[in-house]
Amino acid sequence: MLSGPRSFARFAVIISALSSGLLVPACLAQLSSSAENHEAFETLVQDQYPNQGGYNRQGYNAHHSDSLTDHLAIELGAGLNVPAGNTTTWQAVGYSINLGGGWNFNNRFGVLAEYNFNHANIPINTLTNIGEPDGNVHVWSLTLDPIFYLKTSGHIGGYVTGGGGFYRKLTSFTQPVFLGYYCDYFYGCYPQYENVTLSHFSSNQGGVNIGAGVTFKPNADGKAKFYGEARYVWVDSPASSASNVGTGTVSMFPITFGFRW
Repeated sequence: MLSGPRSFARFAVIISALSSGLLVPACLAQLSSSAENHEAFETLVQDQYPNQGGYNRQGYNAHHSDSLTDHLAIELGAGLNVPAGNTTTWQAVGYSINLGGGWNFNNRFGVLAEYNFNHANIPINTLTNIGEPDGNVHVWSLTLDPIFYLKTSGHIGGYVTGGGGFYRKLTSFTQPVFLGYYCDYFYGCYPQYENVTLSHFSSNQGGVNIGAGVTFKPNADGKAKFYGEARYVWVDSPASSASNVGTGTVSMFPITFGFRW
């Protein structure tokens, strides 16, 4: 039988020990349950919002898709071409058009098949020397051109490119012919002329090109971009002779501005 202050103190110690024995496992179980709930919540957040949160989530380890549009390369541009060397005798500054399509193997290297058309008038002093009233030169090509993209970030980029293929050159001598007068309500009557081809000669040959360009992306994360580039083109055209008509090799610098994907 418990009696007196000593007995009461012993009883209090026993009750405290029993209470502690019951509470400690419950607290540990509660802590374990809280950790499991937190982990489950983190997993749910990552599944629902993969771009949000800590360092191990997609926002810090982005994975880009590998779709067809990521590899497809397209270009469309136009500009001017400037003759160089011997070509300045037969070609004035003209215009050029460039179309291309191909495949980017990765974000640094690709290959494009390109069609390029260049038109230029023949200089007046050359026409005077050969006794022709007017004339022009067309050079068009089908080439295969690798492209190497420089490692850049943000809106500004760059690349180098070059290749070769088939070039066709057509030189035509023309003369304006009077067709008559045309009259309308606003401008009255004025003469109309049409250029008639007097003679022409052409040649098919190989050629090469090399150049570099800069790009600007309106959307830094997108693929669409504007570009400006300059290339050097050399075409192995035949020179004039009794059996082989031509104007000699072509050297020119097409300068192009346009759109790339």
